[in-house]
Amino acid sequence: MKWDIVMPKLVKLARLVADEKLEKTGLFGVLHFFKDGYVYGSNGFFEFELWYGGSFEGVVPASKFYDVVKVLDPGVVYGVGMEEGYFVIRGNDVEVKISKIHVDGTVNRIIPLVKGRGGREVVIDWKDEVLKVLKKEGEIASSGSSSVEYRVICFDKGGIFATDRVRIACYFVPFIVGEEKVMLSVSGVKQLVEVAEGERIVGAWIIGGRLYVEFDGEFYVGVLGYDMSYPELGDVLVGYRDKVKKVAVDLVVTDEISRIVKVLDPSDVVYLEVDEGWLGLRVSSLRGFEWTRKLQKVNMEGGYVVGVLARDLDGVIDGVIELGLSDDVIYCRSVEGIEYVVATIS
Repeated sequence: MKWDIVMPKLVKLARLVADEKLEKTGLFGVLHFFKDGYVYGSNGFFEFELWYGGSFEGVVPASKFYDVVKVLDPGVVYGVGMEEGYFVIRGNDVEVKISKIHVDGTVNRIIPLVKGRGGREVVIDWKDEVLKVLKKEGEIASSGSSSVEYRVICFDKGGIFATDRVRIACYFVPFIVGEEKVMLSVSGVKQLVEVAEGERIVGAWIIGGRLYVEFDGEFYVGVLGYDMSYPELGDVLVGYRDKVKKVAVDLVVTDEISRIVKVLDPSDVVYLEVDEGWLGLRVSSLRGFEWTRKLQKVNMEGGYVVGVLARDLDGVIDGVIELGLSDDVIYCRSVEGIEYVVATIS
């Protein structure tokens, strides 16, 4: 095997699955090189299988591989193989050896699953703007407020949904077409998004509750799924959305709110106010300062004062072009089309 375009990609993938605590199992946190020319890695939530083109076999820790290979010159053609218990890289007056590890069990490789078509083939609406949506929904699902059972992103025929019990994020455009409902690990989805940028999708399948995606160049990725009861977040959000008074807001206004929120203590309460047709912000920070700001003239009658924790507004307010206020929630719609409701503070 020669050092080529596959190896820089493998360095990136090794970083995603590297875990020194897991690598002792021999199943997770390691790279399995197979004689048929593929290499497999997994951290339990995210897995990949990639054509590397070699004919050797062995298992090496992903962390050691990443630490060593990331500093090598990507412009040099290295020779790579297995020799006497070591993964060996040679070239340009460099020789690197990484100790192999012994593995008793076998991994469930992706190739036999997708080639056997044991699951349902689905269509994925893969667009750059959807990757942005997945990143933002992932932030909601993995926040500190989220309980373990809610650290998933739900995909169904209505769209993409996530919650941390305080905030709900909904994108009412289907992403996985052909499956009634699938709930995927938020950490696995985040890593899928990271590797998908710049790749061309070839096919996708739901097999055993997992999502498998094939990219161009004999590159496969799998994301762990769960079988669990999950609230109908879309119905909940629509119920709140229909009750709030909504107004259009300028991006420069919500960008300013976002900048203010990021310098606050996470426990600060941010008050959004409507007074005499003006939207304003008021906060008395635990960090020892007060901030009052008139933001924008709005077409909203009456007066409102709504409080929300800074940590719950952070991230949500970015890119918002429509805002709604009520005693129970703040409603937001972003330029990407994501809709949010955030619980208020009484």
